[in-house]
Amino acid sequence: MGVKAIPEGFHNITPYLGIQKAAEAIDFYKKAFNASEVMRLAMPDGGIGHAELRINGFPIMLGTPCDQGPLSNPDQSPSVGLHLYVEDVDSAFAQAIAAGGTVISEVKDQFYGDRTGTLKDPYGHLWFLATHKEDLSQEQIEQRAREMFQQG
Repeated sequence: MGVKAIPEGFHNITPYLGIQKAAEAIDFYKKAFNASEVMRLAMPDGGIGHAELRINGFPIMLGTPCDQGPLSNPDQSPSVGLHLYVEDVDSAFAQAIAAGGTVISEVKDQFYGDRTGTLKDPYGHLWFLATHKEDLSQEQIEQRAREMFQQG
């Protein structure tokens, strides 16, 4: 049997973040989201050439942007958000804020059956934390959305 096209422990898609202060970001993700560090390739200039973390067993990659690569840091306005389902969104959100995240929207129940909160990490990335509370049909979600939009 040959080499697997998708390495063990990975899925078809894995987020890869460009972060100027990648080493600091790794520490933040450990404190905020209980991430575990799988590997880190440190560069002579102190940057991170490549790092792999796991959050709840799922991979996330990151590195310090450099002239040779396509990544940049989302300093002004993020174009990607990371959605993280957790068992207890209220405590996970509080942990991430205590670790240095900034509240974008407080945790609240949503019309689509999740309880969610949004934060920005100190490196410019958006994180949508959620706990799934209700299994709803598409019709139920659409009805709740209509009611919400009518209110205001």
